[in-house]
Amino acid sequence: MKTENISLELRRGGRWNWKPVGIIVCIIILVAASAWIVASSHISSQFHVYYSLDGRHNDKELIKVIDNADKYVYFAIYFFTKNSIADALVRAEKRGVDVLGIMDRDASLESNAKVLERLREANIRVLTQKHQEGIMHVKALVTEKAYASGSYNWTDSANNINDEILEIGTNESVRKQYLSIIKKILTINQ
Repeated sequence: MKTENISLELRRGGRWNWKPVGIIVCIIILVAASAWIVASSHISSQFHVYYSLDGRHNDKELIKVIDNADKYVYFAIYFFTKNSIADALVRAEKRGVDVLGIMDRDASLESNAKVLERLREANIRVLTQKHQEGIMHVKALVTEKAYASGSYNWTDSANNINDEILEIGTNESVRKQYLSIIKKILTINQ
């Protein structure tokens, strides 16, 4: 019976009443457009890729990720000489965030020595690669909220001279994969 009433309202006297049909079509279009806008903004908000020479601000973007962490910051980095990033890690440690990292054995003895000493003085645990073959060449950071990875070493050259990329994202599935990999590297080298 209710179906008959709807049919009668949409079609009176053998003619379609286009007003309700038009309203329904407009609602469908608005809902579809809204869903597309939300989906598009959600996808683009899940990650961003930074090219070092575009803005020379890869370090600032990485520091935002560190400063936004509440629980932990785990990292694996090959070359690390950038004091501003070390400062952000020290700030995180001071506010109670668990900060733990790993660096390449040889790079730690040479290029990374000053930053490594500074981090250790701030009670930040930084491991060095233990296996003898190959190098620890990962360049990634993960927090409970985001991940960062790419070719970007944490150095002035990588920020200002080299062609480097840094991807920062919040996709939970990707973040968990980075977390798993960094935890595996840390565990192997403890």
